[in-house]
Amino acid sequence: MPREMDDAPALELRGLTKRYGDVTALDGLDLRVERGAFFGLLGPNGAGKSTTIGVCTTLVRPSSGHAFLLGQDVVEDPAVARAAVGLVFQEPSIDPELTPGETLEFTARLHHLAAPRRRAGELLDAVGLSGEAHRPARTLSGGQRRRLEIARGLLHRPYVLFLDEPTVGLDPAARAAIWEHLRELPREGRTTVCLTTHSMEEADALCERLAIIDRGRLVVEGAPDVLKAALGGDVVYFTLERAEGAAAKLRAAPGVRGIADRGGGRIRVTVEAGPRHLAGLVEAVAAHGIVEVDMRRPTLEEVFLHHTGHVFEAEK
Repeated sequence: MPREMDDAPALELRGLTKRYGDVTALDGLDLRVERGAFFGLLGPNGAGKSTTIGVCTTLVRPSSGHAFLLGQDVVEDPAVARAAVGLVFQEPSIDPELTPGETLEFTARLHHLAAPRRRAGELLDAVGLSGEAHRPARTLSGGQRRRLEIARGLLHRPYVLFLDEPTVGLDPAARAAIWEHLRELPREGRTTVCLTTHSMEEADALCERLAIIDRGRLVVEGAPDVLKAALGGDVVYFTLERAEGAAAKLRAAPGVRGIADRGGGRIRVTVEAGPRHLAGLVEAVAAHGIVEVDMRRPTLEEVFLHHTGHVFEAEK
């Protein structure tokens, strides 16, 4: 790495903007990701997550603003950026006729790695595909192909690894194994991980910090526990037979900090000290016909809903 990159953050976005005709995908996005972090980028569909990754990996040219990878402008120094990053695409990109061993060895040679066959074997072991090394990729299960995609992204020990929906299609056991391997990357002191995901469970399990973007702008950023605590209490969901006028009654109840009408008779209430105030909330809307009451501690999904107004929907 050039000397001037030594103290720079892994990723820094300054006023990053991308327009596609009349559509603004990124709208002056500012973001900084320190080295060695496991960072999550969340947002509703169309928020600009994939465009952000595209700019950072030189696949998309910004309309204005700057993206710096390890201190280097990705537009001015695209070769440096490409050598420093790994990328796991959201869509499959494995040649179906190559075996996992061939895929990784070929990729290792493209990166001019020493002992490419040995390095390929190390990654196959890491993602649990050693026994499938000589089968054509088209014969692998969807989860196995996804693990191969991740292994390919990790092969050259990138300084920054971008993961765009990395565990889509994985069964719970395979997903847990991938999570464990990914957690080790920042601890090894070299790789910073930037993750986009539609799984709040995944983001909470892996990310030390995360940012939520919406309509191409930064909405909120911080550690998951801090963002959840900032909601200021518990979350109570009411499903009512008749919701008209119920929100106003709940808003006037003791301890209530926020109300969101989610339609269909379902109302979300953020309340301080939920167990202490639950009886008062129930009494406030008893006349509206309570079908169901659900109280929980704030989750990342609650944070997402609070800051974007979008009901979170995972990718199909």
